[in-house]
Amino acid sequence: MRKTLLTAALLAPILLQQAAAQDRQISGRVTDRETSQGLPGVTVLVKGTTIGVSTNSDGTYTLNVPATATTLTFSSIGFLPVERAIGTASTVDAGLVSDSKQLGEVVVSGLASNVKRSNLANNVASISAQELVGNTRAATVDQAMYGKLSGAVITQNSGAPGGGLSVQLRGPSSISNSTEPLYIIDGVYANNSSYDSGRGANAFTAAGGSRQDGSTNRMSDINPDDIESIEVLKGSSAAAIYGTRANNGVIIITTKRGKSGRTQVGFRQDVGVTSILRRLGQEDWTAEKISNFGRLRGTGTVAGEIARLNAAQAAGQIYDYEDELFGNVGFLSNTNLNVSGGGDKIRYYISGSNADEGSIVKNLGFRRSSIRANLNADITKNLEIGTQTNYTNASNQRGFTNNANNDASVTYALPYLPSYANLFPVNGVYPDNEYGGENPLAIRDRAVNDEKTNRFIQTGTLNYYFLRSERTSLRLNVQGGVDYTLTEQELYLPDDLQSQRANANPGASRYSKNRQLNTNLNTILVLNHQVGKIGLTSQAGFVRLTQNFDGSFTQGEGLIPGTRNPALAKIQTLGQAFTRNTDIGYYAQQEANFDDKVIATLGIRADKSTLNSEENKLYYFPKASLAVNIANFDFWTVDPVSQFKIRAAYGETGGPAGFGDYFSRLLSVSIDNRLGLRNSTLIGYDKVAPERATELEGGIELGFLENRLTLEATAYRKQVKDLILTFPLAPSTGAVSVTGFPIGDMVNKGIELGLAVTAIDQPNFRYVNRTQFWLNRTEITKLDVGTQIVGPGFGNFYGRNQLKLNESPTRWFGAPLVNGELTPYQESQPKFQMTFANNFTILKNIDFSFLIHVKEGGYNSTLTQLLYDEGGTTKDYSNDPETAPDGAVTTLGERRYNQDTQGFIQDASYMKLREVSLYYTFSKEALGETLGRAIQRVKIGVSGNNLLLITPYKGGYDPEVSAFGSRPVGGNIDLAAFPSARRMFFHLAVDF
Repeated sequence: MRKTLLTAALLAPILLQQAAAQDRQISGRVTDRETSQGLPGVTVLVKGTTIGVSTNSDGTYTLNVPATATTLTFSSIGFLPVERAIGTASTVDAGLVSDSKQLGEVVVSGLASNVKRSNLANNVASISAQELVGNTRAATVDQAMYGKLSGAVITQNSGAPGGGLSVQLRGPSSISNSTEPLYIIDGVYANNSSYDSGRGANAFTAAGGSRQDGSTNRMSDINPDDIESIEVLKGSSAAAIYGTRANNGVIIITTKRGKSGRTQVGFRQDVGVTSILRRLGQEDWTAEKISNFGRLRGTGTVAGEIARLNAAQAAGQIYDYEDELFGNVGFLSNTNLNVSGGGDKIRYYISGSNADEGSIVKNLGFRRSSIRANLNADITKNLEIGTQTNYTNASNQRGFTNNANNDASVTYALPYLPSYANLFPVNGVYPDNEYGGENPLAIRDRAVNDEKTNRFIQTGTLNYYFLRSERTSLRLNVQGGVDYTLTEQELYLPDDLQSQRANANPGASRYSKNRQLNTNLNTILVLNHQVGKIGLTSQAGFVRLTQNFDGSFTQGEGLIPGTRNPALAKIQTLGQAFTRNTDIGYYAQQEANFDDKVIATLGIRADKSTLNSEENKLYYFPKASLAVNIANFDFWTVDPVSQFKIRAAYGETGGPAGFGDYFSRLLSVSIDNRLGLRNSTLIGYDKVAPERATELEGGIELGFLENRLTLEATAYRKQVKDLILTFPLAPSTGAVSVTGFPIGDMVNKGIELGLAVTAIDQPNFRYVNRTQFWLNRTEITKLDVGTQIVGPGFGNFYGRNQLKLNESPTRWFGAPLVNGELTPYQESQPKFQMTFANNFTILKNIDFSFLIHVKEGGYNSTLTQLLYDEGGTTKDYSNDPETAPDGAVTTLGERRYNQDTQGFIQDASYMKLREVSLYYTFSKEALGETLGRAIQRVKIGVSGNNLLLITPYKGGYDPEVSAFGSRPVGGNIDLAAFPSARRMFFHLAVDF
């Protein structure tokens, strides 16, 4: 006992000295090297440990470090990480430089792990909050991604307020099913459905088909201001961890989080206007033109139409109906308020926003109000929890545009309307349109096509560390999410409209309700262990997903005048659809990192789904990748080359079968007033399985002069096997077709190039350019059936798509038939696309940027120009008259109206000025003592998007707008689409 006390007394001074050394305190300030302003939220870590803090709102920090610590690392999204030696100093400051290529950011590598971009083995695109909304304001998230994703083909289904876009990554991954990517929002498998309003039903426009609606998708519900970053896993090699639902790629959206430090309040107000991007114009009528025109409407006689023209000219009643219908200047307003902050234990981010967007067409618009609350808490040293809650209320007035076989569409009726016709109302009564089936002014002012959405997204996350040390950690990650959407739609055409009076039961209304509930639960165990210079990350877990859809509508025809209630109509039609499916997946992955020099990953996902014919059968999706940072090895002595990485990755993913594809459905029948069931002529396929994609990707990344110039090159080959299609059967079988039948394979091959240059980096002037280039080629490599027509199309004469061995499914085919086969024409996919993003910082306070997007090639089937030629109103209709030997005179418009298929397949190349912005920032110091006490920063500016279009395309308003944009193939058809608009803004942002 005495010996023990003596030993303790002798050792006490040494232990106290060691304890004091371990309690050493380091403080400092982290700034933006470009502006010298403090940077909040920067992560400061003792290198090789998990000991660290985040900087306060002014960029300061204080950190207790162990005696063995020699280096601090400083990292933040959007900046290059730096290291600083500690030495004997008690103050360590750091200045961070913007990362034009974002090599220091972390990117998802597993369902519960991340990897630094510089160690990544795939080409994963990232869009920061600054790129998304920092320059200008897009109405929706998918619109904000325009021109910022290499490897993407983004098609605008309609120019109507609220968008409605289709995103396709690395070519089509299906022929019959959706090719939209999977969206993950804070871990929630999000709903991005487009719901059919029924506008194409016979009671309304008789256009037919649910995909001619030009409807919006559910990404329009998400407030872009709440987003911190977007990561895009473009192909199967990167998205394999998501299994069955990842054939089309994965877009991962992370919303903003609170950071430790003082409470920060941000206010942003955007106000602006929107106007039509490009007018087609209309040629005026003359007596000579009327005399030579062979498709007269109205009175139907030359004398009658000339008399009307003369009377209108004498009365000064010549109208520009394009300006009347699309010349409205819509008001735009976006308001956002957020509060964030927290302490060592709890961090929060709360925001509220309101968007109110007008339209180029009167009475139409888009509104969205949302609130968000994100909370993260460190309950104990080993327990972390987080919740992300979002509620959105959105409404959309979209009007009646696109195809309409009864002319009940503004864009369909306009081409046939001569400028001397007077269709304006008199005492509230709209005259009939003798030149078409409907008065477009009456449709604009009286028809209703509205959509209202209430949406709730909730995420809960738990991380529990069973073991946590400098070299080893073992944690359980549990994440659950709910996405509930209720969308209500109303269609209404009054009984006294011209197009309705032509029906047996005039007056139609339809009320639809679409309820969808998505849930997901992920449970993953993650082990991180450092063995010398090798970092190992092992993870395994399971995922459970459910989707429940309940859709119904009530439609009435023959309404009582002045009423909208379908229950009071002469004819009621009801519709109801229920779908429910469950996916269960198991997941394991091993990552190894040798000193940031060699990074290897192996993983596998096994999924089963109630959509498959064998619900309990597991389908396996492996992945493997390797990245080698050659410039990180000691033997590398080429100082100008700061980064040299080669990488390769392989992965497999699945595409789910359609709901009920393996069932032969029973249909109701009534015989002698007795209800029964009968077999359908559409039978199910009893071996339905997921479509499967396998992708091999390789690339090289180079950085020069401390990464002031970086180059990235990627090549990929994605093979899609067992393409599912509804296959026609011989009549002798007693059935018409079989659903979910595997008919062959398809290959997408492409390259993606990226160049980032910090051309000038001086204290008072900085210029950064980012250039992207990409292309994709598609080919059917296996076809177990004969050549098949796919996609919508309006007959061989105007161009169709087909499945043909060794051909692209997106290539146009049409008349004439040669040896029984359609003639091949151009490809609807672009030859290539490029973007040029340019950012200038002048005198530290002035920011100027612009984004140019170029698409070369990609042909549309254009029927819009056909409508104008048929109506004789094309701007160049009377140009280039030619006299035939028989004396007949034909004009350019007349010859075009009677042209062959090649004339309808038009080049849709373009150059667009996507974004341009100019801002001035008032720093805290510039605001003076009075304002500077409460305000940290004021930023004002002006911006615009979609400002300029240069294109050879004459087939419609915009080469991007498509009547069938949501289809995997056949989407590039331009038929009376809603015109695109340009948007201009004034911005005010105040940070407190």
